[in-house]
Amino acid sequence: MTGVPPAADSGPDLDLPQALARLTADLTQAQRWAEDGESIDLSGLERQVSTLCATILARPRETVRPLLEPLAELVAALDPLAAAITAQHIRFRSALTTDGRGDPHSARHRAAAAYGRGPSPQPPAPPGDSPALPLPSDEPT
Repeated sequence: MTGVPPAADSGPDLDLPQALARLTADLTQAQRWAEDGESIDLSGLERQVSTLCATILARPRETVRPLLEPLAELVAALDPLAAAITAQHIRFRSALTTDGRGDPHSARHRAAAAYGRGPSPQPPAPPGDSPALPLPSDEPT
């Protein structure tokens, strides 16, 4: 599983332009991984974004105004990532359902067979339509 690496630094000394560029690049790489079918771990993403936002809010407005474009690029990287993850989820779900086959019930049938549930038994034949039983032979055995 691949993931977005944690931010190397945080707090008041954080180089915001560099941190925003690095996170945007990480999101773009995560999008590529998702498109390639790799599992990705975005568990640190919320913490990184929270750290960046807190640092930006703590700085004077005039010093962070130049970050508007890098922030817009970061936000713009989220939609393609979300689309790639959604498409990956659909592909995985389809693969689990059909196991790569055209029959959507094949996975369910294999699971039922694995747990010992075979096909449903045939209903009993109606009276009068029972098959003829062999008659005993008169020959000694």
